[in-house]
Amino acid sequence: MGLRIVSEQFQSGAEPNVPPDDYPDRLRKYIPTEAVGFWLAVSGMIQSAGDDVPRIGLLWLFFVIGLIFTFGWTRRRTNEPGKPTAWTQIWISCGAFLVWVVATGGPFAELAFYKPLYGSLLLVTYTTAVAFVIPLEK
Repeated sequence: MGLRIVSEQFQSGAEPNVPPDDYPDRLRKYIPTEAVGFWLAVSGMIQSAGDDVPRIGLLWLFFVIGLIFTFGWTRRRTNEPGKPTAWTQIWISCGAFLVWVVATGGPFAELAFYKPLYGSLLLVTYTTAVAFVIPLEK
């Protein structure tokens, strides 16, 4: 099963009768769990490193790597022959990765305006809201 969100039901005899994804299904498909797991593992290792390691630089580097991974992985998993690229889903998944990194602090914790509460509130709001988005790509 692919990661692509099913936004309408096809009645054609050529395709299986797959019902559209509802809110929980869209939420599950929008959140890039592989990338979030990658981030939690990598950031935990970096944060526990000694003082001789450039932690902030590594956090920024692996944040960018995580974004690239999220983009590529979501694009690959949503690719279906004969269908347009699922750009809406790809960008929402990249946004979700960004929000998870902000919520866990990551390199953003070093910015003067960062407050953990804001990251947590952003995570709850984004995660709740994105599943209401139904992609235009069919």
